[in-house]
Amino acid sequence: MPNMGCREVHFINATHPSQVDFLIDAVKRTVEEMKLPPDYDVRIYKNVYTCCGVGGLGLIVEVLGPEQQKIKEIDARAVAKIMEFCEKEGLEIGHHTVGKHESL
Repeated sequence: MPNMGCREVHFINATHPSQVDFLIDAVKRTVEEMKLPPDYDVRIYKNVYTCCGVGGLGLIVEVLGPEQQKIKEIDARAVAKIMEFCEKEGLEIGHHTVGKHESL
């Protein structure tokens, strides 16, 4: 059974779903460029969240594979791409909105 790492990302002002769709595509391209071994799988999908009366769009990044350290490295690259995109596109995303990487 493979190990899995998971992280949630919540956007404060992503008002248009196409921004999140574009970001998902950008992160998927980054993952493809990493040329991962076939026993690793990266899943990135849109998420709708609510908390304390506030809600919005977000992402969930899941990385599956045999080695926990490699999973963390892949996760870090994906999150770096997310942060780069958000800075470039003006999406507010603070460290409090990027969930901690969890090993499951």
